Amino acid sequence: MTIQTKQQQRAEFALKAISETGEISEEIANFYAGAPTMILTNGLGQTMAFLLSKKEKEKRLFKIIKKWLTTEKNPLRELKDKSDIEFLQAFNVLLILDYIKAQTEALRLLEWLKRYAKAFEKKQ
Repeated sequence: MTIQTKQQQRAEFALKAISETGEISEEIANFYAGAPTMILTNGLGQTMAFLLSKKEKEKRLFKIIKKWLTTEKNPLRELKDKSDIEFLQAFNVLLILDYIKAQTEALRLLEWLKRYAKAFEKKQ
């Protein structure tokens, strides 16, 4: 049995998510890199709503973050089987401590996602 740190779990999850995304354009790599700033400026709930409203390539980031936050041992695991709209609605009723935990976890995951997106981006 292998025991991983939370940081290793994030890194593994992010690398798998990036590898499943297919070709990473410079535009998408930059979009992923800007996501933490959006969260810090607008909050996780508003950022997730924004990501869901985008085109499919950008919407992929919503799906990655949602999947991570709803995995076992993560802050929103009870929302795993909820639709996207139900997931977003949950932000309106979260306790502030749970909201902050989810936002912090999303930011930590994005550290890895933006690193891997930049590492694997196809230069034009």
